[in-house]
Amino acid sequence: MLYVTTRDKFDTYTVHRANQSDRGPDGGLYLPFRLPILGKEELLALKEQTLCQSVAQILNLFFGTQLTAWDVELAGGKNPVKLVPMSHRILLAETWHNHDLDFAQMECRLAGRICGKEDGAQKPTSWLDIAIRIAVLFGIYGELLAAEAVRPEGVVDIAVASGDFVAPMAVWYAREMGLPAGNIICSHGDSSVWDLIHHGQVRTDNGMPENLERLVSGTLGVEENLRYCETCEKKRTYSLKPEGLESLKKGMYAAVISEDRVQSLIPSVYRMAGYFMGPQTAMAYGGLQDYRAKTGENRLALVMSDRCPAMDGKQIANAVEMTEQELREKLGV
Repeated sequence: MLYVTTRDKFDTYTVHRANQSDRGPDGGLYLPFRLPILGKEELLALKEQTLCQSVAQILNLFFGTQLTAWDVELAGGKNPVKLVPMSHRILLAETWHNHDLDFAQMECRLAGRICGKEDGAQKPTSWLDIAIRIAVLFGIYGELLAAEAVRPEGVVDIAVASGDFVAPMAVWYAREMGLPAGNIICSHGDSSVWDLIHHGQVRTDNGMPENLERLVSGTLGVEENLRYCETCEKKRTYSLKPEGLESLKKGMYAAVISEDRVQSLIPSVYRMAGYFMGPQTAMAYGGLQDYRAKTGENRLALVMSDRCPAMDGKQIANAVEMTEQELREKLGV
């Protein structure tokens, strides 16, 4: 597979070069020249595979590797994802069931194998990070099909904490590839993403999430992305015309979730469901709540969780008024 960047759709690069750094010579972020598309039969076939088999299959499409389920199991364990039912047609996708209880560590091990480090880990570039998340999303969809939690023609809303915008873009690219994802609900601690997606205007002087450039390039094109990047470099206000805004926000919903809201959600969910949420998971869950309150939508939704709550033990223990030791005992870690 050949790669281009978010700032030039003509110059192409090899997989090897795209895996070595986040950005190309023109400053753009690497992405595939042409995304692979999975048809209906290929999607249905996912339910006959294990999650690890599906992850390996999707990654091989991107990188021309020969990964097997065994490679994925070495990186993240035999069952690296657990789906936890919550109330109101919500499933929590715990992607951290690996040796280190942290999805980021599984990513590093998989990135190492993709880049030829048989026994070593490697910090993934932003595209490697996104590609691994895409593969896991397709694996989760296969699990949902196998469990008959979703019909083949049904769609699933997906909620993520947006951070540097890697997680939302993984869902966006997966949807472009054929994953039946509905709305992408991305939650952030500040208003930059919300301002852009809901109003089409945002001040860039305080910085913007790096991978938001992918969304602008993917929905509005390279030329518009160059204007966006130039505006960010000059720390000016970026504005969209109404038609551009409609394209950008199609299938996207942004929420602003403050630290205080996160701190209140953690004990609230624990009292309601007996479940311990880490701060990033609580942020994604809060965004889903806001989306449903605004739209009235209640179809099946997936909330992505990347870290075991024990990794944020002090914050969670304080929120639910117990000791860290008590929390670890209840988590069984």
